Amino acid sequence: MIVMNLELDNLLGFDDFKINFSYPRKIVNSTIKGEFLPNKTNFRFKKVNILLGVNASGKTTLGKAMMHIFNFITHKSPVRLLESVKDKRRKAFFSIDFLIDENIMYRINCEINLDEKDHSKSILMLEVYTAPIGKRDSYEICVRKLEQVKVKDDNKSSLDVLDSVKNLGWHFTFPDIGNTDIRIDKDVLSLDILKRVLKTLDTSITDVQKSDEVENSYVIRSRNGDIFIQNGKIIEDILSSGTKMGIDISYVISSICKGMHGFYYVDEKFTFIQTDIEQFLLGIMIDKLGPLEQLFFTSHNLDLLDMDLPVHSFTFLKKDENIEAVYPSDFIKKNDISIRNAFVNDVFGTTPDLSQLWDLGEFCDE
Repeated sequence: MIVMNLELDNLLGFDDFKINFSYPRKIVNSTIKGEFLPNKTNFRFKKVNILLGVNASGKTTLGKAMMHIFNFITHKSPVRLLESVKDKRRKAFFSIDFLIDENIMYRINCEINLDEKDHSKSILMLEVYTAPIGKRDSYEICVRKLEQVKVKDDNKSSLDVLDSVKNLGWHFTFPDIGNTDIRIDKDVLSLDILKRVLKTLDTSITDVQKSDEVENSYVIRSRNGDIFIQNGKIIEDILSSGTKMGIDISYVISSICKGMHGFYYVDEKFTFIQTDIEQFLLGIMIDKLGPLEQLFFTSHNLDLLDMDLPVHSFTFLKKDENIEAVYPSDFIKKNDISIRNAFVNDVFGTTPDLSQLWDLGEFCDE
Protein backbone atom coordinates (compact mmCIF):
# COMPACT_ATOMS: atom_id res chain seq x y z
CA MET A 1 0.00 0.00 0.00
CA ILE A 2 1.28 3.47 -0.92
CA VAL A 3 -0.11 6.77 0.38
CA MET A 4 0.41 9.58 -2.12
CA ASN A 5 -1.37 12.54 -0.54
CA LEU A 6 -3.22 13.34 2.67
CA GLU A 7 -5.34 16.33 3.66
CA LEU A 8 -6.80 16.84 7.14
CA ASP A 9 -9.02 19.57 8.52
CA ASN A 10 -10.42 19.80 12.04
CA LEU A 11 -9.18 16.32 12.92
CA LEU A 12 -6.98 15.72 15.97
CA GLY A 13 -4.45 18.58 15.94
CA PHE A 14 -4.75 19.36 12.24
CA ASP A 15 -6.39 22.30 10.48
CA ASP A 16 -6.03 22.84 6.72
CA PHE A 17 -3.13 20.36 6.72
CA LYS A 18 -1.67 18.88 3.53
CA ILE A 19 1.22 16.48 3.05
CA ASN A 20 2.35 14.89 -0.21
CA PHE A 21 4.45 11.80 -0.85
CA SER A 22 5.24 12.07 -4.55
CA TYR A 23 8.47 13.49 -5.97
CA PRO A 24 8.90 15.11 -9.37
CA ARG A 25 12.23 14.01 -10.83
CA LYS A 26 13.95 10.68 -11.31
CA ILE A 27 16.94 10.27 -8.98
CA VAL A 28 20.04 8.89 -10.70
CA ASN A 29 21.84 6.24 -8.60
CA SER A 30 19.42 6.63 -5.72
CA THR A 31 20.28 4.78 -2.52
CA ILE A 32 16.64 3.73 -2.17
CA LYS A 33 15.54 0.97 -4.53
CA GLY A 34 12.31 1.18 -6.49
CA GLU A 35 10.73 4.52 -5.59
CA PHE A 36 8.35 4.05 -8.51
CA LEU A 37 5.83 1.51 -9.70
CA PRO A 38 7.66 -1.58 -10.99
CA ASN A 39 6.25 -1.43 -14.52
CA LYS A 40 5.29 2.25 -14.63
CA THR A 41 8.44 4.14 -13.78
CA ASN A 42 6.98 7.62 -14.31
CA PHE A 43 4.74 7.04 -11.28
CA ARG A 44 7.12 8.04 -8.49
CA PHE A 45 6.44 7.88 -4.76
CA LYS A 46 8.42 8.45 -1.58
CA LYS A 47 9.09 4.95 -0.40
CA VAL A 48 10.82 6.18 2.77
CA ASN A 49 9.45 9.11 4.77
CA ILE A 50 11.55 10.26 7.70
CA LEU A 51 9.49 12.71 9.73
CA LEU A 52 11.40 15.06 12.01
CA GLY A 53 10.26 17.86 14.29
CA VAL A 54 10.27 19.18 17.83
CA ASN A 55 7.93 17.85 20.51
CA ALA A 56 4.22 18.38 19.82
CA SER A 57 4.84 19.09 16.12
CA GLY A 58 2.43 16.37 15.01
CA LYS A 59 4.56 13.29 14.25
CA THR A 60 2.65 10.87 16.47
CA THR A 61 -0.68 12.57 15.78
CA LEU A 62 -0.20 12.19 12.02
CA GLY A 63 0.29 8.45 12.47
CA LYS A 64 -2.83 8.15 14.59
CA ALA A 65 -4.87 10.11 12.06
CA MET A 66 -3.72 7.76 9.30
CA MET A 67 -4.46 4.72 11.45
CA HIS A 68 -8.01 5.96 12.17
CA ILE A 69 -8.58 6.57 8.44
CA PHE A 70 -7.26 3.12 7.44
CA ASN A 71 -9.47 1.43 10.05
CA PHE A 72 -12.46 3.41 8.83
CA ILE A 73 -11.87 2.43 5.21
CA THR A 74 -11.41 -1.24 6.07
CA HIS A 75 -14.01 -1.77 8.79
CA LYS A 76 -16.48 1.02 7.92
CA SER A 77 -16.64 2.05 11.57
CA PRO A 78 -16.35 5.83 12.01
CA VAL A 79 -16.08 5.80 15.83
CA ARG A 80 -12.41 6.80 16.02
CA LEU A 81 -12.85 9.46 13.35
CA LEU A 82 -15.81 10.98 15.17
CA GLU A 83 -13.80 11.05 18.39
CA SER A 84 -10.99 12.82 16.51
CA VAL A 85 -13.06 15.86 15.52
CA LYS A 86 -11.31 18.84 17.07
CA ASP A 87 -13.95 21.59 17.01
CA LYS A 88 -17.31 19.87 17.49
CA ARG A 89 -19.19 22.88 16.12
CA ARG A 90 -17.81 22.76 12.59
CA LYS A 91 -17.28 20.22 9.82
CA ALA A 92 -14.24 17.97 9.71
CA PHE A 93 -12.69 16.61 6.54
CA PHE A 94 -10.08 14.25 5.20
CA SER A 95 -8.90 13.36 1.71
CA ILE A 96 -6.45 10.60 0.91
CA ASP A 97 -4.88 9.44 -2.37
CA PHE A 98 -3.45 5.93 -2.27
CA LEU A 99 -2.86 2.76 -4.25
CA ILE A 100 -2.85 -0.91 -3.32
CA ASP A 101 -1.37 -2.19 -6.57
CA GLU A 102 0.06 -0.55 -9.67
CA ASN A 103 -3.18 -0.56 -11.63
CA ILE A 104 -5.56 1.80 -9.81
CA MET A 105 -5.21 4.98 -7.76
CA TYR A 106 -7.90 5.74 -5.21
CA ARG A 107 -9.06 9.00 -3.72
CA ILE A 108 -11.41 9.06 -0.75
CA ASN A 109 -12.95 12.33 0.41
CA CYS A 110 -14.89 12.35 3.66
CA GLU A 111 -16.79 15.24 5.24
CA ILE A 112 -17.92 14.76 8.84
CA ASN A 113 -20.86 16.61 10.35
CA LEU A 114 -20.71 15.65 14.00
CA ASP A 115 -23.74 15.37 16.23
CA GLU A 116 -22.29 16.36 19.60
CA LYS A 117 -25.04 14.81 21.68
CA ASP A 118 -25.35 11.54 19.78
CA HIS A 119 -22.41 10.48 17.60
CA SER A 120 -24.53 7.78 15.98
CA LYS A 121 -26.57 10.56 14.33
CA SER A 122 -23.51 12.19 12.79
CA ILE A 123 -23.52 12.50 9.00
CA LEU A 124 -20.58 11.40 6.86
CA MET A 125 -20.47 12.47 3.22
CA LEU A 126 -18.21 10.10 1.29
CA GLU A 127 -16.76 10.26 -2.20
CA VAL A 128 -14.66 7.42 -3.63
CA TYR A 129 -12.82 8.07 -6.88
CA THR A 130 -10.70 5.66 -8.91
CA ALA A 131 -8.38 6.25 -11.83
CA PRO A 132 -6.56 3.62 -13.91
CA ILE A 133 -2.78 4.06 -13.93
CA GLY A 134 -1.51 4.02 -17.50
CA LYS A 135 1.87 2.74 -18.62
CA ARG A 136 3.34 6.25 -18.89
CA ASP A 137 1.27 7.94 -16.19
CA SER A 138 2.75 9.94 -13.34
CA TYR A 139 0.99 10.72 -10.08
CA GLU A 140 0.13 14.17 -11.42
CA ILE A 141 -1.54 12.71 -14.53
CA CYS A 142 -3.62 10.37 -12.35
CA VAL A 143 -4.69 13.32 -10.18
CA ARG A 144 -6.07 15.01 -13.30
CA LYS A 145 -7.93 11.81 -14.15
CA LEU A 146 -9.47 11.71 -10.67
CA GLU A 147 -10.59 15.30 -10.95
CA GLN A 148 -12.63 14.40 -14.04
CA VAL A 149 -14.53 11.58 -12.32
CA LYS A 150 -18.13 12.30 -11.31
CA VAL A 151 -19.61 10.76 -8.17
CA LYS A 152 -23.35 10.15 -7.89
CA ASP A 153 -24.93 12.23 -5.12
CA ASP A 154 -27.07 9.33 -3.88
CA ASN A 155 -23.93 7.37 -3.00
CA LYS A 156 -22.28 10.05 -0.92
CA SER A 157 -23.86 9.20 2.42
CA SER A 158 -23.48 5.43 2.16
CA LEU A 159 -20.55 3.59 3.74
CA ASP A 160 -21.11 0.90 1.11
CA VAL A 161 -19.09 2.98 -1.34
CA LEU A 162 -16.03 1.76 0.57
CA ASP A 163 -16.70 -1.78 -0.65
CA SER A 164 -14.92 -0.89 -3.89
CA VAL A 165 -11.63 -0.50 -2.00
CA LYS A 166 -9.56 -3.65 -1.70
CA ASN A 167 -8.24 -4.75 1.68
CA LEU A 168 -5.49 -2.55 3.06
CA GLY A 169 -2.43 -3.77 4.93
CA TRP A 170 -0.59 -1.74 7.55
CA HIS A 171 1.39 -1.79 10.78
CA PHE A 172 1.56 1.15 13.20
CA THR A 173 3.69 1.22 16.32
CA PHE A 174 3.76 4.15 18.75
CA PRO A 175 5.82 5.06 21.85
CA ASP A 176 3.08 3.83 24.18
CA ILE A 177 3.35 0.38 22.58
CA GLY A 178 6.27 -1.73 23.77
CA ASN A 179 6.41 -0.92 27.47
CA THR A 180 4.58 -3.80 29.15
CA ASP A 181 2.40 -4.90 26.20
CA ILE A 182 4.32 -6.13 23.18
CA ARG A 183 2.92 -7.35 19.91
CA ILE A 184 4.23 -10.84 19.29
CA ASP A 185 3.10 -13.12 16.50
CA LYS A 186 5.18 -16.30 16.31
CA ASP A 187 4.45 -16.56 12.58
CA VAL A 188 5.96 -13.11 11.98
CA LEU A 189 8.60 -12.46 14.63
CA SER A 190 11.98 -13.94 13.63
CA LEU A 191 13.80 -15.45 16.59
CA ASP A 192 17.16 -14.78 14.94
CA ILE A 193 16.33 -11.09 14.41
CA LEU A 194 14.97 -10.74 17.96
CA LYS A 195 18.06 -12.37 19.45
CA ARG A 196 20.53 -10.21 17.53
CA VAL A 197 18.72 -6.94 18.18
CA LEU A 198 18.32 -7.57 21.92
CA LYS A 199 21.91 -8.77 22.39
CA THR A 200 23.09 -5.58 20.65
CA LEU A 201 20.95 -3.34 22.86
CA ASP A 202 21.74 -5.13 26.13
CA THR A 203 25.10 -6.86 26.51
CA SER A 204 23.89 -8.72 29.61
CA ILE A 205 21.51 -10.76 27.41
CA THR A 206 23.08 -14.09 26.49
CA ASP A 207 20.29 -15.78 24.54
CA VAL A 208 16.64 -15.58 23.45
CA GLN A 209 14.62 -18.77 23.12
CA LYS A 210 11.09 -19.81 22.30
CA SER A 211 9.40 -21.49 25.23
CA ASP A 212 8.51 -25.14 24.65
CA GLU A 213 6.12 -25.15 27.58
CA VAL A 214 3.86 -22.18 26.82
CA GLU A 215 2.54 -21.25 23.36
CA ASN A 216 3.57 -17.90 21.88
CA SER A 217 6.10 -17.27 24.65
CA TYR A 218 9.79 -16.41 24.75
CA VAL A 219 12.54 -16.55 27.36
CA ILE A 220 15.22 -13.86 27.41
CA ARG A 221 18.30 -15.29 29.10
CA SER A 222 20.28 -12.63 30.94
CA ARG A 223 23.13 -12.56 33.44
CA ASN A 224 20.74 -10.55 35.61
CA GLY A 225 18.04 -13.23 35.50
CA ASP A 226 15.61 -14.69 32.98
CA ILE A 227 12.73 -12.62 31.58
CA PHE A 228 9.60 -14.26 30.23
CA ILE A 229 7.34 -12.83 27.52
CA GLN A 230 3.97 -14.54 27.35
CA ASN A 231 1.30 -13.49 24.84
CA GLY A 232 2.87 -10.04 24.59
CA LYS A 233 3.19 -9.52 28.37
CA ILE A 234 6.58 -9.12 30.03
CA ILE A 235 6.65 -11.15 33.24
CA GLU A 236 8.89 -9.83 36.05
CA ASP A 237 10.04 -6.92 33.94
CA ILE A 238 13.67 -5.94 34.51
CA LEU A 239 14.36 -4.77 30.96
CA SER A 240 15.49 -1.24 30.17
CA SER A 241 13.22 1.01 28.09
CA GLY A 242 15.52 0.70 25.08
CA THR A 243 15.59 -3.10 25.26
CA LYS A 244 11.80 -3.27 25.46
CA MET A 245 11.61 -1.04 22.41
CA GLY A 246 14.00 -3.48 20.75
CA ILE A 247 11.38 -6.24 20.92
CA ASP A 248 8.92 -4.11 18.96
CA ILE A 249 11.66 -3.01 16.54
CA SER A 250 12.46 -6.70 15.93
CA TYR A 251 8.81 -7.32 15.09
CA VAL A 252 8.81 -4.44 12.57
CA ILE A 253 12.00 -5.66 10.88
CA SER A 254 10.64 -9.23 10.79
CA SER A 255 7.40 -7.97 9.23
CA ILE A 256 9.27 -5.99 6.57
CA CYS A 257 11.53 -8.94 5.75
CA LYS A 258 8.47 -11.17 5.26
CA GLY A 259 6.44 -8.52 3.40
CA MET A 260 3.59 -8.86 5.89
CA HIS A 261 1.90 -5.46 5.85
CA GLY A 262 3.12 -3.20 3.04
CA PHE A 263 2.73 0.03 5.03
CA TYR A 264 4.74 0.73 8.19
CA TYR A 265 4.56 3.68 10.60
CA VAL A 266 7.37 3.49 13.17
CA ASP A 267 6.98 6.31 15.67
CA GLU A 268 9.76 7.31 18.10
CA LYS A 269 10.93 3.75 18.75
CA PHE A 270 14.58 4.73 19.18
CA THR A 271 14.30 7.40 21.88
CA PHE A 272 16.31 5.28 24.33
CA ILE A 273 18.68 3.76 21.77
CA GLN A 274 22.09 4.98 20.58
CA THR A 275 22.12 6.94 17.35
CA ASP A 276 24.48 4.60 15.47
CA ILE A 277 22.20 1.64 16.23
CA GLU A 278 19.17 3.65 15.10
CA GLN A 279 20.80 4.52 11.80
CA PHE A 280 21.94 0.94 11.21
CA LEU A 281 18.52 -0.61 11.90
CA LEU A 282 16.73 2.06 9.87
CA GLY A 283 19.09 1.21 7.01
CA ILE A 284 18.05 -2.44 7.23
CA MET A 285 14.35 -1.49 7.17
CA ILE A 286 14.91 0.64 4.08
CA ASP A 287 16.97 -2.00 2.31
CA LYS A 288 14.41 -4.77 2.92
CA LEU A 289 11.32 -2.81 1.86
CA GLY A 290 9.71 -4.53 -1.11
CA PRO A 291 8.03 -3.05 -4.19
CA LEU A 292 4.79 -1.19 -3.44
CA GLU A 293 5.77 -0.84 0.23
CA GLN A 294 6.19 2.34 2.23
CA LEU A 295 7.91 3.24 5.50
CA PHE A 296 7.17 6.19 7.78
CA PHE A 297 9.79 6.73 10.47
CA THR A 298 9.61 9.52 13.06
CA SER A 299 12.50 10.69 15.20
CA HIS A 300 14.14 13.61 17.01
CA ASN A 301 17.58 12.41 15.95
CA LEU A 302 19.27 14.92 13.66
CA ASP A 303 22.04 12.41 12.91
CA LEU A 304 19.58 10.79 10.49
CA LEU A 305 20.08 13.84 8.26
CA ASP A 306 23.63 12.60 7.63
CA MET A 307 22.44 9.29 6.17
CA ASP A 308 23.02 8.76 2.46
CA LEU A 309 19.41 9.20 1.40
CA PRO A 310 17.67 11.40 -1.19
CA VAL A 311 16.66 14.83 0.12
CA HIS A 312 13.01 14.07 -0.57
CA SER A 313 13.11 11.28 2.04
CA PHE A 314 12.98 13.90 4.82
CA THR A 315 10.01 15.98 5.92
CA PHE A 316 9.85 18.33 8.89
CA LEU A 317 6.64 18.92 10.78
CA LYS A 318 6.35 22.29 12.48
CA LYS A 319 3.62 23.90 14.53
CA ASP A 320 2.94 27.60 14.81
CA GLU A 321 -0.78 28.26 14.80
CA ASN A 322 -1.31 25.10 12.75
CA ILE A 323 0.76 22.02 11.97
CA GLU A 324 2.42 22.15 8.56
CA ALA A 325 4.77 19.97 6.52
CA VAL A 326 8.09 21.45 5.37
CA TYR A 327 10.02 19.67 2.62
CA PRO A 328 13.83 20.18 2.51
CA SER A 329 13.65 19.26 -1.18
CA ASP A 330 11.86 22.59 -1.77
CA PHE A 331 15.02 24.36 -0.57
CA ILE A 332 17.81 21.97 -1.59
CA LYS A 333 17.91 20.99 -5.25
CA LYS A 334 21.14 18.97 -5.18
CA ASN A 335 21.99 15.94 -3.05
CA ASP A 336 25.54 17.20 -2.44
CA ILE A 337 24.31 19.93 -0.06
CA SER A 338 24.21 19.05 3.64
CA ILE A 339 20.63 18.86 4.93
CA ARG A 340 21.96 19.02 8.47
CA ASN A 341 23.87 22.26 7.87
CA ALA A 342 20.79 23.76 6.26
CA PHE A 343 18.73 22.78 9.32
CA VAL A 344 21.27 24.20 11.78
CA ASN A 345 21.21 27.48 9.83
CA ASP A 346 17.39 27.39 9.99
CA VAL A 347 16.97 27.36 6.22
CA PHE A 348 13.70 25.44 6.68
CA GLY A 349 12.39 27.53 9.58
CA THR A 350 12.10 24.40 11.73
CA THR A 351 14.76 24.80 14.44
CA PRO A 352 13.39 24.96 18.01
CA ASP A 353 12.50 28.41 19.37
CA LEU A 354 14.78 28.93 22.38
CA SER A 355 13.72 32.50 23.17
CA GLN A 356 11.87 31.43 26.33
CA LEU A 357 15.10 29.91 27.66
CA TRP A 358 17.55 32.75 27.02
CA ASP A 359 17.21 34.31 30.47
CA LEU A 360 16.38 31.08 32.29
CA GLY A 361 19.56 31.27 34.35
CA GLU A 362 18.41 34.51 35.96
CA PHE A 363 15.54 32.69 37.66
CA CYS A 364 18.01 30.36 39.36
CA ASP A 365 19.39 33.36 41.30
CA GLU A 366 16.03 34.41 42.72
